[in-house]
Amino acid sequence: MSWKRDGFDSHVGEIGVLLADGSEPGPVYIDMGSSGHIPSFTDWWVYDGTVRRPTATTMRGRCACGWRGERTFPIDWQQVDHDDLDAYDTSGPERD
Repeated sequence: MSWKRDGFDSHVGEIGVLLADGSEPGPVYIDMGSSGHIPSFTDWWVYDGTVRRPTATTMRGRCACGWRGERTFPIDWQQVDHDDLDAYDTSGPERD
């Protein structure tokens, strides 16, 4: 999920994540099969620790211009429903 501020093409916001050590992980590459192209993803929910992916512990707001929110919000993976990601409360990073 991302959002863009009207009139500001360089300001595209989205939900970023942090690992337990405080670092921001790089993109996750998911092999979709017999294609020569392997797409990458940075959506917050791909950092759930499955299939050797990094496990994010917190989320925060971030922008394409390089801005990162100062506040962090814990991720409770037990409450994340991968069939209904919109049901998980991401309002904190979105407000920032």
